[in-house]
Amino acid sequence: MRAIFLILLASVSLQASAQPNFTKDTAGGSDHPLLRRYEGSILYMYGGENLGQARIVDGEAGKPALRKVEGKVANRFYWGPKGRSALEVHRNYLQALHGAGFKILYACETEQCVKARVQELVQELPREATWKEFNAYVSSIFNSGSQPRFHLVSAVKPAPGGNIHVQVALSDHNDFQRVRQFVQIIEPAVLEGGKVTVDTRAIQDGLQRDGKVALYGVTFDTNKAVIREQSAEQLEQMAKALKASPAMKVFIVGHTDDQGEFEANLALSQKRAQAVAEVLAGKYGIAAGRMVPRGVANLAPVASNASEEGRARNRRVELVLR
Repeated sequence: MRAIFLILLASVSLQASAQPNFTKDTAGGSDHPLLRRYEGSILYMYGGENLGQARIVDGEAGKPALRKVEGKVANRFYWGPKGRSALEVHRNYLQALHGAGFKILYACETEQCVKARVQELVQELPREATWKEFNAYVSSIFNSGSQPRFHLVSAVKPAPGGNIHVQVALSDHNDFQRVRQFVQIIEPAVLEGGKVTVDTRAIQDGLQRDGKVALYGVTFDTNKAVIREQSAEQLEQMAKALKASPAMKVFIVGHTDDQGEFEANLALSQKRAQAVAEVLAGKYGIAAGRMVPRGVANLAPVASNASEEGRARNRRVELVLR
């Protein structure tokens, strides 16, 4: 067992000691549209998640602290051009973020970073991040022990649906005379719903047990009452449940989150409920008289509208017994 461990350790060490390719970007990667790289840098590794969590550095009473945020996460690791200093790269990122309207949550240069032990605070962040593939240089960029000329900036900017967070941590690599740059961008993310369909039996059980059932498999185009194609399976299961109980009568209730004007959401939820009833009647042969469509906007939330996760739960169609 010890021999296997030593072999694995040796393979990681060899990977870390092999010089990276500084002539071209890693295939398939590119800069994030919101923040271009420091000129002349090479994109060495990239990755991300459509909906994930990340920890960003925030200032609390002037001291750095990690805070968890959620959204669409993009991770980038760059090697800077040979001979450029970490301080120069850091201040260029600061200037770019200021120019783009970002508010600086926390920033430090070497002396302050060391004093506040910021490197120790963030050393796990590259290992927590999602990457295209494992790489020893990326995972060990901020290992314990002071890295030469370490710098960090964490910034935020309001955007539709939430905040955009950007943090850049960097340090020199003495052997290669290049600056290592860990860049992380977290944007507001809209949960792509409609991926789970409630089957006929579950619909029947929900109606019998609770008198209602929430159906997230019916989705619509944004701010419209146009039912998306991927809703077909859920609509079919709804029709089967209604056909299995011919005497059953239901309300079809449309719900929205609290974004936008209430009256507009009320009208939208009514149109969406009506659209569902029309499809069930026209395509699946459910008698129109068995269904009463009603829209209630955001009057019956099942979660807080303060987060996108909560708003996604509130956007739904329900079958309710009548």
